[in-house]
Amino acid sequence: MNKFQMLCDQYNLLKEKLECDDEFTNDLQRYGITEDYFNKVNQAAELLCKFYTVKLDNTSIRNALAYRLNDNHSENAKICLIIDVLRCYDGLGHPTTFTTPEGIALLIFLDKILGNKEITSFSHLGTVSAATVSLIDIIPYISECSESLGSRYSLFLPTLIAKKSPDVEPLYRRLIYNICKTIAAVDGEITIAEQEWLNEIALLNDDDPDNDIDIKGL
Repeated sequence: MNKFQMLCDQYNLLKEKLECDDEFTNDLQRYGITEDYFNKVNQAAELLCKFYTVKLDNTSIRNALAYRLNDNHSENAKICLIIDVLRCYDGLGHPTTFTTPEGIALLIFLDKILGNKEITSFSHLGTVSAATVSLIDIIPYISECSESLGSRYSLFLPTLIAKKSPDVEPLYRRLIYNICKTIAAVDGEITIAEQEWLNEIALLNDDDPDNDIDIKGL
């Protein structure tokens, strides 16, 4: 069984868990996430998930990924989007555990893209179900799959998107940049190393100024 198939199996198990009633809840506010940080992460995650629904969840992208991955899972585009978000954490060097603000940011995104959309306001962080918290369990499988698809320090989807929908790729990079910058700014500042990774996402590190991503307003 290849790593992508193992990831899909784990993904299906998580979806089953989300369908079960679970009275146990977790207070994630106690891990230091502020309401301002939550609002910024929530907005960035919403925009990225909307992009997935409108631009990535289509037959053309799924078929291209089926060929590239040698696996025709119906939600392969969604899984590859998560791979790119995880690569942002690799590039930034930030933790993914839900006991940190950065990890909670990842959980907020996973809840929107995979889960029951349980965390829609800051107050909801005080009573997050065990099933939603368990979404973070998919990260080791995502990481293994990511490693099998090339360098963890470059985004996976942009090359494929550029071939199928070249006009859409700059928007994808802009949205990934947006959520990545939000995660990086958890402590109120962007380090030189973090900015280098952000520049990589926005294509600001190469010698071609014509392909630079417009990051104004982010």
